[in-house]
Amino acid sequence: MSSDDNSQTALGETIPQLIQSNRQRFSHGIAMCMKNRGIWRRYSWEDYYHRVKYLSLGLISLGFKPGDVLCIIGDNEPEWFWAEFAAQSAGGIATGIFVDAIPSEVKYVASHCHAKFAVVNDQEQSDKFLEIKSELPLLQKVIYWDPKGMKNYDDPILTSFAEVLDLGREYEGKHPDLFEHNMEKSKGDDIAFIYYTSGTTGLPKGAMMTHNSLIKTAQAFVSRYPLDKHDDLVSSFPPAWVGDSYFATIPHLLTGARLNFPEEPETIAEDTREIGPDFVIYGPRQWEGLVSEIQVKMTDAHPMKRFAYYLFMPVGYKIADLNFEGKNPRLFWRVLHRLAHGLLFRPLKDKLGLSEVRFAVTGSSVLSLDTFRLIHAIGIELRQNYASTEAGFISAHGKGEIAFESVGRPAVGVEVRVTEEGELLVRSDCIFREYYNDPEKTKSVVINGWCHTGDAVYINENGHLIFMDRLEHMGELSSGTKYAPQYIEGRLRFSPYVKDAMVVGGKDREFVSAIINIDFVMVGKWAERNSIPYTTFVDLSQKQEVADLIHKDLLRVNSYLPEGARVKNFVLLHKEFDPDEAELTRTRKLRREFMENRYKAMIDAMYGENESVTVEAPVTYRDGRKGMVTTDVKVRSIRN
Repeated sequence: MSSDDNSQTALGETIPQLIQSNRQRFSHGIAMCMKNRGIWRRYSWEDYYHRVKYLSLGLISLGFKPGDVLCIIGDNEPEWFWAEFAAQSAGGIATGIFVDAIPSEVKYVASHCHAKFAVVNDQEQSDKFLEIKSELPLLQKVIYWDPKGMKNYDDPILTSFAEVLDLGREYEGKHPDLFEHNMEKSKGDDIAFIYYTSGTTGLPKGAMMTHNSLIKTAQAFVSRYPLDKHDDLVSSFPPAWVGDSYFATIPHLLTGARLNFPEEPETIAEDTREIGPDFVIYGPRQWEGLVSEIQVKMTDAHPMKRFAYYLFMPVGYKIADLNFEGKNPRLFWRVLHRLAHGLLFRPLKDKLGLSEVRFAVTGSSVLSLDTFRLIHAIGIELRQNYASTEAGFISAHGKGEIAFESVGRPAVGVEVRVTEEGELLVRSDCIFREYYNDPEKTKSVVINGWCHTGDAVYINENGHLIFMDRLEHMGELSSGTKYAPQYIEGRLRFSPYVKDAMVVGGKDREFVSAIINIDFVMVGKWAERNSIPYTTFVDLSQKQEVADLIHKDLLRVNSYLPEGARVKNFVLLHKEFDPDEAELTRTRKLRREFMENRYKAMIDAMYGENESVTVEAPVTYRDGRKGMVTTDVKVRSIRN
């Protein structure tokens, strides 16, 4: 064990013990900041500790017992995390539900994990539980933290967060030192959290994580990205997703870095600018969204700003490429870059709220190479991370070894190997314990201590991992040519006019095709600038001019691909992919098998003789009227 591991272990072997240590280390130092009605509210480590303490005692007074499960649903706010830590402090287990989950999805998670208590954000989330409470016989209490709109609710299953805190204070008087005793007897091998995997190939599975595995994962992460109590982090990942614990919440507990909460999902960009974080970690969709935002704003910018952008971006790309190659730029390029930084890159980073960032990270799925290069070109050292719910933190780029085609070297304490089939196996202290109530599935994933990731990976000559795709999603055409759907989809999403894409092929097909979602807002603006009339998403998506626009992006992407793996046919979908229709997971990953069945007629048309396929689609007109239309989705070929 390294000296760093020893020092971190001394802070505590469970997550609540880290909070107890931080109360002693930092006391009145700022732990969390939450923006509310335009004002930043600050919580010290002392405040933090007492809220966790009294909420934990309040839960116990209501009947919460060791081993019980508490499920939480709500936006990123301090109460979410206090509830998690309170349950763990009482010897219980927390589990998260994505905030946009519909009642049937809430029911699945709550019933599957046998949750006895729920903590929810507001009226909307309370209503979901009230709708399904008769189907959850084990559920005893639903605790809400935002009382707005709850005044006339009188269901006995409901109680407020504030009331439970009061119960905890009262309970302490009759049971002094109970909280501290519970903290002392908790162990690192205790189950801390059940994370429900995204369910890309079926129903979500509950991955049980110990305190030890979560803390070890975060320690490995912090070893690559040193943080301290002076640093600011932004809570932007869904807390129901394991990435939040790995890369934000537990690193915050290990280092004392401040955890900041934007006021609303819609204000993240503005609030991030006010925070000026030292570290940010966004998913690929968020980074791609930032790049699209840059491109959109440049399209509408003053001619002088557009001139500066197109003049200096090549300078940024030149410096970025030299850095990737480990070369020092000549004096000419250094002077030009300094000028570009002052006139373009610094103001641009400030607009994005990233002017103070020391570490910027992406993870979750493959980021398009074009997006990666552009972020580096404007002066942000973006690094790639690779992790999974089951295997923990696997690899990351280190300082001075960024290679945008890789996901970095294995993390400290992580062993990796690749099977003959190309599957990555991982062994470390970070891997999960087991799937909840599914021993057979656990045995198929963890074999002789090695976690079978299901990812297609190879290791290059520098020891970096090159992520291709999920092994089950790696495509092979009838010719034997291999293709990587995620790679192609990521490069397509670099376009400001493409919101999403799904690449299809298969052993019984001769070429690759694509189903593409246009970005309605961006393509709509483009259509208006070019005097192209349209009425609805359906109408706009089938315009020949729009097809020609997307055709250019497909030609760009094909230029990066081997001849046999290039996209030959495509359709522009008449609607967006929608998680509420089970087309995407709640982390916006494609549910491929479901999608291929749903759009079978459309896919068959791309490989047959038909030039179009007829679909029915609900539409909303600009005046708010709703209706159903029948339209022909056209099959289009790529002309080189």
